[in-house]
Formats: sequence, C-alpha cells, structure tokens
Amino acid sequence: MMRCPACAALFPEAFPAPAVVTHAYAGYYTARAARGGWRGWLRGVIDRWRRPYLRRHLPAGARRVLDYGCGSGAYLTAVNKEGPGRETFGTDLGGPPAETGSYRWLESSEVATAAPFDWITLGHVLEHLADPAEVIAGLARRLAPGGGLWIATPNSESLLFRAAGSWARDVDFPRHREIFSRRGLDRLVGDAGLSARFVSPPRLNAALNAASTIVNMLRDPAAGRWIRLRAAAGVCTALAAHCLSPRKARDQTAPELIAICRAPTKP
Repeated sequence: MMRCPACAALFPEAFPAPAVVTHAYAGYYTARAARGGWRGWLRGVIDRWRRPYLRRHLPAGARRVLDYGCGSGAYLTAVNKEGPGRETFGTDLGGPPAETGSYRWLESSEVATAAPFDWITLGHVLEHLADPAEVIAGLARRLAPGGGLWIATPNSESLLFRAAGSWARDVDFPRHREIFSRRGLDRLVGDAGLSARFVSPPRLNAALNAASTIVNMLRDPAAGRWIRLRAAAGVCTALAAHCLSPRKARDQTAPELIAICRAPTKP
C-alpha cells in the first residue's frame, strides 16, 4: 500500500485487472443472508448497541431513501420494518440479490430517473469504486432540496494501520482501491458541492475491526508464530489506548469515517 503525501490516503501500488476484481467478489459477505442460531443472536445483541449507526442516522422526515451499494438489501429491509411511509430503493454493481423484499431495485442507469432522494447512503462502498469522485458528484445531483448523503468508509489514519500494517482488516486488496483520510474525504465531497459533518463511530466498531485484524494475523502462515502473537498484543494495546482517549483524539484514529454530507444552505 502507498500513502498519498498530500492527504494521507492509502491505495495499492498497482490496481488489479477487472477480471481479478470480479473473481474477488465471488461469495462476498455483503451478498449473504443474515445468519441464524447463536451467531444471529449475538449479532442482535451487538447491533442494539449500535442502532443510530446501523440506521445510518436516517432523519425522521426522509421519505425517499436510496442505498447505493445495497448488497443483500439488509439495510433497506430493516428500514422498511420501521413502518410504512417511505419509498426505498437499492442498487449495487454486483447486481440484484435473489430477493429484493419491500424495496425497489434500480439498475445504475435508473438512479437518475428515480431521483430525487431525501437520503442516500453508501455503507462501505466508496473504497471499492474506481472513480469515487464521479459517483459522489452524480449522487449529489440526485438529492432533493434539504437531502443528505451518508457515507461510512475506512479511515486511512486508523489505529489499526499503525499497529498492524498490512494485516489491518481494511487493506482488503484487491477489493479496496482507496482508503480515505478525513482530509481526503472532506475534499472529495467538497468538490461535489457538499459540506461534510463527521460523526463519531461506535467504539464497539473499533473492537470488531481489531478482532478481524487479529484473525488476519493469526492466520498468516508467512510470519512466524511469535511475530504474529506480538503483533496481536500490540493491536490489543492500541485498541485499549484508543477507547480510553478523549473523543476528539478517538475520532482521528477510529477505523471508520462517518460523514453526513449536505448542500450548503443558501444565504
């Protein structure tokens, strides 16, 4: 991974060929149905602690909601369970899931004709895109007056990149093409005519990402056992320091960036 000297974003030294990327998404977790049994129960317990984040800070007045990169459609399905009164739409470069539930599936070419939308969400989508600037600019034009864009994406200045290097969960090559910094994401949405307000991610998310990173370490046969164990201990120490830090410092090193983007209000 290379680091941009201007904005501190991370990107691979060489981008993969399209055929490699297509193969890398076979069986990707976003297209899978939710698990049942004890894992489903545990996920439910964890998710109750993260409800505002999982709702993607959806405003009560948002009536037309688009999830760009909807995967299995789990987010839209959950939104629709809250009650009637909303029109929900989903699109994904990987094609529609087997069942679209109560939301309307859109091909990429249909997004413009279905607009405007009150709330557009991109939950860990931006880092996968070949041209994120073009996508954000296009979606900004599809917002209704007063509407907003919700973005969650990995943070290139995360404690995990510092503590774990290439073992960090969000390296995820070849699927992740760019890991944004706060400065880089702010500039990206600014170029699309939007202003970003950054929201603190749940501290529990940092623990979940750290756990995935430690799994990556322990499963890596290329490194010696004691090297991996020392690295895992370093991640645990960094996570503890992160969780005990003041909020401002914690936001700078969180594994995620969460931005709510809106068009500036006219004077």
